[in-house]
Amino acid sequence: MSYIKPNLSITLNISLVIIFIITISACSNQVTSNQPVVTKQTAESSIEELQLYKNAIVALNNNELAKAKKLFTTMSERQPNIAGSWANLALISIKEDNLAQAEVYAKTALVKNPNMPQALNLSGYLAQKKGAINIAKSYYLQAISHKSDYALAHYNLALVYDVYLQDIAKAIEHYQYYLAYNKQQDENTENWLEGLQATMAANN
Repeated sequence: MSYIKPNLSITLNISLVIIFIITISACSNQVTSNQPVVTKQTAESSIEELQLYKNAIVALNNNELAKAKKLFTTMSERQPNIAGSWANLALISIKEDNLAQAEVYAKTALVKNPNMPQALNLSGYLAQKKGAINIAKSYYLQAISHKSDYALAHYNLALVYDVYLQDIAKAIEHYQYYLAYNKQQDENTENWLEGLQATMAANN
């Protein structure tokens, strides 16, 4: 049986994932000590912003980067405290190979929400690209600490242990988590995991 080892290019592709947030309407109706009056204008504004975010997601999913960037930029101006827009702008910058700008956006997303798993995963990716492997590992670990079933972060962490740190036992653990939580079958990773497990068994 032949095994195809997961490599860095696979990591980069699998890291590019659309980031969703809580609906804009929920964010626009936060409970305060003085309940605001919800007017027709307020409701229409919330609906408009939600549609704007949905349109941005569709554009990004279709790889219409310029359109998606414009829409997410508008969202970040209207709702600057929502981390999702900043994280998606980081994702777009990664797709555009503008890693310096991506890092700025990712950091902004983490300022808005330090526990956002997607922003932590993107920050790990950016650190990994710079060769800061231990920092990347730390970001990935934080990502799964806040979202234990976050398949992509488990995959990226498995690759760090496998390719860079040569900790095969931990690599196997996180490949298994990735395959368990991933919604699509990944035959290459399944085959590679099988090979790693056989090697571990032979050496013990």
